[in-house]
Amino acid sequence: MKVAIVSVDTMIYRKQKDDTCSPIVRRVLDQVSFKTELVQPVPNDREVIRKILAKIADAQMADLILTIGGIGCREEDCVPEATKAVVDKEIPGIGESMRLFMTRTRKRAMLTRGTAGIRGKSLIVNLPGSPKIIKECLEYVLPEIVYATETAVGEHDDVEE
Repeated sequence: MKVAIVSVDTMIYRKQKDDTCSPIVRRVLDQVSFKTELVQPVPNDREVIRKILAKIADAQMADLILTIGGIGCREEDCVPEATKAVVDKEIPGIGESMRLFMTRTRKRAMLTRGTAGIRGKSLIVNLPGSPKIIKECLEYVLPEIVYATETAVGEHDDVEE
């Protein structure tokens, strides 16, 4: 399975700070034999994010597109809105599960707004932008992300009970 990582942070995009989350995500994905095809930093700009998600999905550059960051309550956080604007089918359970998992140890996680969905044959999932949280959060939902990605590309017919 091919993966694209879209790191949403204007400072990273401008090369004013290092991207510490993408390498963590890549290490987790290596455990399930996903191949990272693209790591793309983008600014916190809804239209830019929308266009890059659509481009990656429509060109079938990746079966799984993971966004990092931009899912909080700050004014510039717009990744869930950009994601909802491009997906054909929403899968809110992925974001809900991550929130529930994170609130066990971080009460403020209930303020995150990440979501997920399918565009064409690509699964798009919003991940938090904290290096401390991203690994455990991704590991928690990874089996379902693998299954959903396989379903989106046609390897499974339906969702198991």
